Amino acid sequence: MKKTIHIELIRKLRKGSHEAFNACYDIYADRLYGFILVHTKSPSIAEDIVQETFLKLWSNKEKLTEEGDFKSMLFTIAGNLIIDAFRKQINKPEFEDYIKYFDNEIVADNSSEEIIYYDEFLEKLTLSKRLLTEGQRHIFELSRESGLSNKEIASKLGITEQTVKNHLSAALKTLRTELSKYNYLFTFII
Repeated sequence: MKKTIHIELIRKLRKGSHEAFNACYDIYADRLYGFILVHTKSPSIAEDIVQETFLKLWSNKEKLTEEGDFKSMLFTIAGNLIIDAFRKQINKPEFEDYIKYFDNEIVADNSSEEIIYYDEFLEKLTLSKRLLTEGQRHIFELSRESGLSNKEIASKLGITEQTVKNHLSAALKTLRTELSKYNYLFTFII
């Protein structure tokens, strides 16, 4: 019976029925919101992604088929939008606070899942730092891991503050690009 209802909704939706669209929204919006919230930890981002998921559904309504699993399709769209949100987040300046966040929050909490994420993040960060030049890596570690200011680093290394900024900027760009391959590790910073 349930499959028949979904098939009828899909047929109507494909023809542009606003009533069918609203019915789909009523059935799946709360489930999608919960799914997205678990991954993003942000109510506002979850709301945005739910809306965007249904916008994509409406935009591609003519391509819907009765054979596929409608629910799986919606959750796949939402999952792809979550990944896109993570990619956007990685490119924001808040990424620079990621390491500090883990140092201050997750390690203090000692929850086994968070410790696993932290350990995995450190492993990926260590691998990613190998892509940096020796100077970039040293300046990154002094800045982000030792907490020195740009001025202190410049003084310690006998270089200008601008050189420190340049190396740090290049290092962060490389790390953002490399760590963006591991989106799931960023669920705690959003």
